[in-house]
Amino acid sequence: MNFNLSIVICHFLPEHFNGENPLIKTLDIINRQNKNLNIEIIIADDGSFYNKEITKSYSGKIEIKDDIRDIYYIEEEKLSDFLNLKNIKNPFIKKWVYLPKLIKCMAKAKVANYAVQLSNSDNLLFLDDDNYFISKNSINEIIDLFKNYDFIVGQIMDNNNRLRQYKSSRVQGTTIGIKRKIFNNINGFGEWTENFSCGVDSDFWFKVYKYFQNNNSLKSCYTNKFSTYDSCSKRWKRFTKILQDFKLKKEFNKIHGCKNYKSKRLNPSRNKKVWIENIIEQ
Repeated sequence: MNFNLSIVICHFLPEHFNGENPLIKTLDIINRQNKNLNIEIIIADDGSFYNKEITKSYSGKIEIKDDIRDIYYIEEEKLSDFLNLKNIKNPFIKKWVYLPKLIKCMAKAKVANYAVQLSNSDNLLFLDDDNYFISKNSINEIIDLFKNYDFIVGQIMDNNNRLRQYKSSRVQGTTIGIKRKIFNNINGFGEWTENFSCGVDSDFWFKVYKYFQNNNSLKSCYTNKFSTYDSCSKRWKRFTKILQDFKLKKEFNKIHGCKNYKSKRLNPSRNKKVWIENIIEQ
């Protein structure tokens, strides 16, 4: 593996989006952190309309079994031309992975999984495009934490300037680091969640928790050594289906044997005290 860290940024900008592309600020802040970093960024693009030309001029195409969609990616010269066209300046971007929005659903899990396949580090960090760093020296802190921890959960501040506390039972699919080996062993993000356009984070946390229970030598932590601001959420919400919560709970129970994935009592992965060390600095 070539890099100290692979940052996978999950991205989706709907057609007729009202506002600035949040990805730009997230990338700019990474760029400001440190110029001398041995890292790569891979954009996992879930069908942003403004990037559909990738399907016509690409570096590689991956056929998805039993699916009408293909995964497209650009790198090297094609990537450089594309970034110049979009006026995106970030030297760490090595690949842009694109899944056309041919099916009206949140396919974040699928495109992120393929992005990981194309990455080149044993250490993975996942960000959503609207979660930009508010902590100083974040990337060096993450790389340093990976020396002692296998799953790292950074602290998020919501758009009301409230920091998510260690005691919170919420799970998150952004601002998290995980060893590549573990990610592969749990089969990454649950692509079955496409059927509901919801539940990606809960499915992932449950699988990581179970894996840690079966491998006692692994260590996880909750930290503010790297933290992000959640600036622009709910863009995938348009794909959430009617009565999805009831159906999702039923499917989650079928897959994981957990009757209510939202319950801290029935779903111990939501209870950080059980398996995640608190290293928040006051």
